[in-house]
Amino acid sequence: MKQFIIPILRRHGSAAIRFVLANIAGLALAGGIAHAASTEWVETEGGRIRITALPPSSEGIIRAILDVDLLPGWKTYWRDPGDAGVPPSVRSEGSTNIADLRLDFPAPERIDDGYSVWAGYNYPVVFPLTITQERAGTQSVLEAQVFLGLCETICIPLQSEFSLTIDPEHEANSFEKRLVEKAFSRIPEPAGNGFGVADMAVAEQDNTLSVSVVHPETATGLDLFLTGPAGWYFDIPVRTGGDGGMSVFRVPILDAPAGKSLSGKPLQVLVKTASRSMETTFDVP
Repeated sequence: MKQFIIPILRRHGSAAIRFVLANIAGLALAGGIAHAASTEWVETEGGRIRITALPPSSEGIIRAILDVDLLPGWKTYWRDPGDAGVPPSVRSEGSTNIADLRLDFPAPERIDDGYSVWAGYNYPVVFPLTITQERAGTQSVLEAQVFLGLCETICIPLQSEFSLTIDPEHEANSFEKRLVEKAFSRIPEPAGNGFGVADMAVAEQDNTLSVSVVHPETATGLDLFLTGPAGWYFDIPVRTGGDGGMSVFRVPILDAPAGKSLSGKPLQVLVKTASRSMETTFDVP
């Protein structure tokens, strides 16, 4: 088995200190090349992962997924976990006939592990992958390098490599098709139809960001998740007001590049309700 040097992201929290490097137990390497629509499962403590891909469209788009099957009590991170943590990543270095790969995320949960509160998933989760081909509609070979953290009372890294031949002549089975379609249906919707960001403002006196959002009047379970430019990190938003289809959140700024202003910077904003989620990019005035 190959051994890897795993980069651990540290910002503020004890959760990062608890992230344990494991040369054997926490790392797995998938061997061989899969010619089916799915790779073999790679198993480790806390769960297992695999990649499934549908045949390419005539426009050269491959819809695929990273399937993370967590055991009860285990969790994994969202795109921006919070004050500490390692977000999932999928790279495609060494692939054939692949120009681009984008990893998307379903709306996360707030997870309190007793040390910190972070954004992630405490149930099996499927991440959509959108792959763009160089030569549309022809065979591709995906060489995927996957890295994510799995957490119970401690967190362990899982780094695996997958090889999957994606053939336009090979049809995925009905289960694989349904799994991919369901994953893509859970990507947050774009802003519009009375669901989006109305305004933002930075309060320099207390180093906070105010975010006003519009949403369905009957929305329950409202929550807000922010991803800032490199070096900007935010605490848990607190709803401070609103009426009907409008809510205002106060978001403490945890960390920022020295001497930099948030004005004019784009933020990725995800607004979640009990039944829907919306994601958009909004430039801070």
